[in-house]
Amino acid sequence: MVPTRLVFYDWPYSPFCMKVRAILDYKGVEYEAVNPLAWQRRIRQRGGIGKVPALEIDGEMIVDSTDIAYALDARFPEPPLLPQDLRQRALCHALEDWADESLYFIGLYYRWYEAEGRKPIRLVFGNSLGGRLVYRFYLRRILGQIRSQGTLRKPVEHVRRDLDRHLDAIEALLKPGPYLLGDAPYLCDFALLGQLRYLKSTPVGGKAVEPYSSIRRYLLQGKATLASPAA
Repeated sequence: MVPTRLVFYDWPYSPFCMKVRAILDYKGVEYEAVNPLAWQRRIRQRGGIGKVPALEIDGEMIVDSTDIAYALDARFPEPPLLPQDLRQRALCHALEDWADESLYFIGLYYRWYEAEGRKPIRLVFGNSLGGRLVYRFYLRRILGQIRSQGTLRKPVEHVRRDLDRHLDAIEALLKPGPYLLGDAPYLCDFALLGQLRYLKSTPVGGKAVEPYSSIRRYLLQGKATLASPAA
């Protein structure tokens, strides 16, 4: 049965929301995007996690970007998000998980901890008392996550070495391209593009990406063919 209504709880600054948004657009399905801050209690009560991205499909709440991707692929199989070949599918899974669970924390570090990267965040939450309190809450929460994961316990130069190693690996993986596993984009590409866009939006990340021609091509190609016009 084809779902009749999709509601996407979309925080535009999240790399995981970028990932899901691009998948929805790539699949060509219609959806309603709503601000998750107004529906946070609903997401927590019905999704069990309480954070975005979340997608409601005919009343069924699905959270976690990977679970959302698999649910969409089951309901809207064309174009597919997963390769048919089992080894390629395994590689897709490993690359998606690497982007979501490793590269993600590098982006968080350069957005929420690095001084220049953090400056624009306040503007997103506004100057009201409520906005400032929410900002402080998320700042403490996210810095705690980065510290628990380990990145924030490293010296600045160590994190930069990690970033350069990630970018070297991505550059190599994108040759010959155009996508990670060849001619067609798969779930791993949506994950990687979301994380790269997030990283590139930071001052340090943006400068670090510039020397990598394959990554720059990949981002331009992804913006043109996979992402929504507003991305």
